[in-house]
Amino acid sequence: TYDLILIASAWWREIAAGLNRDGVADVAAASPVLWHKYIYSKEEMEKAKASLDAVENMLASDEDKAVYRFMVNARLENSPLVNTDAISPQIVDYLHIRQTLFSHLTGQYLDFVVRKPVETIFHAGVFDGTDCLNFLQIFPNLKAIHGFEPQGEERIRPDTLARLRDSGKVHIHAKGLWSSSQVFPLTGRGSHTAIDPEASPHKTTGSIETVSIDEFVAARFVEKVDYICLDVERAEQRVLDGARKTIAEHRPQLAVCIYHRKEDIFRLPLSMNDMLDNYVFHIGHYFNFLNETVLYALPQELVD
Repeated sequence: TYDLILIASAWWREIAAGLNRDGVADVAAASPVLWHKYIYSKEEMEKAKASLDAVENMLASDEDKAVYRFMVNARLENSPLVNTDAISPQIVDYLHIRQTLFSHLTGQYLDFVVRKPVETIFHAGVFDGTDCLNFLQIFPNLKAIHGFEPQGEERIRPDTLARLRDSGKVHIHAKGLWSSSQVFPLTGRGSHTAIDPEASPHKTTGSIETVSIDEFVAARFVEKVDYICLDVERAEQRVLDGARKTIAEHRPQLAVCIYHRKEDIFRLPLSMNDMLDNYVFHIGHYFNFLNETVLYALPQELVD
């Protein structure tokens, strides 16, 4: 009884396939490329150009600027740098890009970080504990990792969890980092679990207590925070807002994901540049999709 079903969703291929299986052939998708959450229309890109240019200019090296420029250009609709014929836009010929443009990058959350001074780490987004294991191996003077994960230890494999516990240095807190202490609904599951204060009841998958870094440092009498690593599914700005005192007093190194929201590619770097006094910025990208882009911020005194 329909003349045409018009699908406006990033999942249009799956929806269309389901309709076709049911014998519905009159199906179309509305500008499917623009439903990818990372892709900018030409108008959006032009509107953001001044901000994007400002981020590129604040980066420390020509290599950083080239990586950032590539990641920005890959986000433009119909960019030849990505294949958008998928739910997640894929970087074209990623192996070649990884060996050339990204060849100076080694490990996510580990590049550029000055390792010797790091004794205490705040790691938000522990998930399966892999990054905590890497931190234990990489930082020679590490004394403590405070890992914050809404799912607690649920997603950590038993063998990994045993190694973390045996180290005596890793403390997993079943809390979410935020700008303050509250209780919020959660959405999503697994690696996509996220705090969403505005989630509708039918999307809620649980709830979580939050705490700010400043509150945690004061309550636990943490003497020094040396490194803050944030992969918190759209909550990065909130966490930074709740860490202003700690950052100003402790001057930690930071690694912050800047891809969870479409505008994070420029809003988070500019916000961090305003917040941080006399810091050096680098950028890394670690996946063949448009996610897993990390901004590193190092106090100038550590890199002189």
